[in-house]
Amino acid sequence: MPKTTRDRLIVRGEPNPLGWRELREEPGESDPVPTTGGTVIGCLWHLSDLHLCDAESPVRIEYLDRFADPDSPYKGEIKEVGTYRPQEILTVQVAATMLDTVNAIDRGPLTGAPIDALLVTGDITDNAQTNELTWYRTIIEGGTVQPGSGGSESSWVGVSSSETWDEHYWHPDGAPDGSQEDRPTRLFGYPRIPGLIEAARSPIISQGSSYPVLSVHGNHDALLQGTVAADDQLREYAIGDEVIERLSDDFDPRQIAGAVAPNGPAEYVIDPNAPRRSIESDVSRAIVAPGDFASSAGRSANYWAEDVGQLRIVSLDTVNPHGGWQGSVDEVQFAWLAEQLEHSSNHIVVIASHHPSPTMTNGYSTDGSRRVLGNEVVQLLLRYPNVVLWIAGHIHMNAALQHGDDENRFWEVTTASLIDWPQQGRIFEFMRADDEVIIASTVVDHDSPLIWQIDEELSTQALAGISRLLAANDYQRREPTAINELREGSSEVRNTFWRVNVT
Repeated sequence: MPKTTRDRLIVRGEPNPLGWRELREEPGESDPVPTTGGTVIGCLWHLSDLHLCDAESPVRIEYLDRFADPDSPYKGEIKEVGTYRPQEILTVQVAATMLDTVNAIDRGPLTGAPIDALLVTGDITDNAQTNELTWYRTIIEGGTVQPGSGGSESSWVGVSSSETWDEHYWHPDGAPDGSQEDRPTRLFGYPRIPGLIEAARSPIISQGSSYPVLSVHGNHDALLQGTVAADDQLREYAIGDEVIERLSDDFDPRQIAGAVAPNGPAEYVIDPNAPRRSIESDVSRAIVAPGDFASSAGRSANYWAEDVGQLRIVSLDTVNPHGGWQGSVDEVQFAWLAEQLEHSSNHIVVIASHHPSPTMTNGYSTDGSRRVLGNEVVQLLLRYPNVVLWIAGHIHMNAALQHGDDENRFWEVTTASLIDWPQQGRIFEFMRADDEVIIASTVVDHDSPLIWQIDEELSTQALAGISRLLAANDYQRREPTAINELREGSSEVRNTFWRVNVT
């Protein structure tokens, strides 16, 4: 049985001279739920932000990420890009290993109640590609996934390969003869892991989910890099036979803001003089069309309501299809939400979305329609005392926020992502005691090794452990910002409980 963080914590050790940290175990943390005599009314697994990534896709824009490096001359103006992570080639392995962990813990750690469902709150894919969405369905339904695209069975054409050398990316096999080590290795202490690329593109067998899976729509499931609505040119480029390697020397990087805009308008700026190289075309990389995400889950829309245990889950589609990575909802969906709440008075209601309410700030529209922002949604929910919890993702962080007051309130909780540190999931256990609902939370790491050994077999589970180690050492997120500590969250938002009056 995998351990939860009530049993043990995985923490980052002290940095070496280049800032690299190994991982180690510490005693777990526990905040037990008080004895109430209440009855269990539901039990959910929660995962978010898998970012299943086709790291060989030509429509990705990894080459922009270097302008946010710690020593970039543009760092003051371009603070964050987020289009490249060294661990992005291992997202399928992390998802499969996390699902094995989810299946192994089939009861609530505190109540012993059986798990009712697995809720996955968006950014399931990284670049809104058909093959990435297919990988997800195969992982949760069971089957074999072949990561990569465009000739990956013969050679890896992504930026991590030493055959496509660029010192700004981490190359686990090391530098080509005659070249110095890449910047992540040379400046930030990243290791050599020979054979990692070969192992990363090996087929992965998933046993599928033991529970019903409830999938929520995220911005990376609809928009390129979670930001840009694809036009015809970008759709052709995604399946085409060439890839941009970097910006040309005379291109001003400050023009890239639209490619990573939190609120629309958002667009890729295509540099006509950028160096390019040939790759194999692949129609499986096609950008998803509107409706593809919903139909893959057997639904007619990206927002839905479903009863799970004695809970009613009401899921919102907070993606702004006009562009920008922050969220909002349209007025049609907002009216639907109000109607759902009116007809759910006999249920305990849990809201699910990708974006948490503080990030629903994107009111941009290309057709003149009004977008409803987070504060307006919160005010609607506060009118219904049977709404007890809003579960979300997007910010890649364990966090909790109370809305309302002690007499009329609900909680909003986000869980860490599976691509960035600390790569965790969460179990929610719901108990009813008279006019109160108690929500217990337990955070869980994926069950994979903490330490990588040079002679270790690079199995799926080992690769997931390496991904966590790489994520723990994100060189753009080190001191003084220390974002990884924020992503962990405090003990008050991990293994804890929240009370909500429902009168």
